[in-house]
Amino acid sequence: MRTRHAAQAFLLCATLSLCIAAQAQPAPNDPTGRCSQTIVQQLARHFGLKHFAYPADGMYPSGENGGLIVAGVCKEWPADPSKVLAAFAYDAGSQYEKQLLLAVIDHPGRIAASYKGVIPEDAASEVSASSLSLDTARYQLSGTVRAFGVRLQTFRDRCTYEGGFDDELTLFVIADKTLRPVLTETMRHWTYGSGNRCGGEEAPRTETNIMISVAPTASHGFADLRLTAHRSDKKKSLSATVSYDGERYELKHWKRAFQAWVE
Repeated sequence: MRTRHAAQAFLLCATLSLCIAAQAQPAPNDPTGRCSQTIVQQLARHFGLKHFAYPADGMYPSGENGGLIVAGVCKEWPADPSKVLAAFAYDAGSQYEKQLLLAVIDHPGRIAASYKGVIPEDAASEVSASSLSLDTARYQLSGTVRAFGVRLQTFRDRCTYEGGFDDELTLFVIADKTLRPVLTETMRHWTYGSGNRCGGEEAPRTETNIMISVAPTASHGFADLRLTAHRSDKKKSLSATVSYDGERYELKHWKRAFQAWVE
C-alpha cells in the first residue's frame, strides 16, 4: 500500500512539474504566424506599450477595436528551437510611420534581446496586417553568430507608376540584450513597359529579384555576403560580394553597380 501511494505521489508530482514547465514557456505561436497571447503580453510589458494587442478580426487597429498591433508574426528559430522570434508593427499615433518591435524570446519566456525602430510610410507605402515576415534562412555569419531577417512589404502600387520596389530585408544579429541590424536591402524591383494601365490595358512587367548567399571569405569577423540580381527578361545576372565593416555590411559599391545594371 505504501509503495502504491508513493508511486501515485511521484506521478502527481511529475504531472504538476510538467504543467508548471508548460505554463512557464511561451505558448506556441499559431501555424499562420500569429503570435500567442503570452508573447504579446510579454512584449507589452517589456516595451511599456498601451493597447498592445491584435485588433478584432477584420478591424482597423485602434484602442476601440481591441488593439494597436498593425502586423505581428512569430516563428521558432531553426538555429535554436528553444528561442522564438517575434516581430510587430505598432501604431503609436505618429503620422506616416509605425513602430517596429522585435524580440528574441527564450524558454521559459524570457526576452533575451530586443529592438525598437521605425517603419516610415508615404504615399507609396503603408504597413498592413500582411507586411511583416521573418526570414530564418542560414545566414551563418561566423562560427557562433547566425543572423535572421525581417522582411517588409509595404508598397502600394498605382496605375500611374512606371515601376516599383518592395520586400525590404534587414538582417539582425544578437548583441548582448539588443538586436543589431547589419544589412538592409530591397529584394524585389520591377518596371512596366508601354500600356495604359489606368485605362485597363495590360503592360509588360520586368521583374528583378535579389538573392543573398554566404561567401567563404570573411571581413572583421563576419562572413562576406554574395548578392545576385536576376531579371525576368533574361538579362545577364549581376553579382557582387559585400563585406562587413565592423558595424554593417557596406553596400555603396553594390548599389551603384545595381543602379547602372537595372536601368
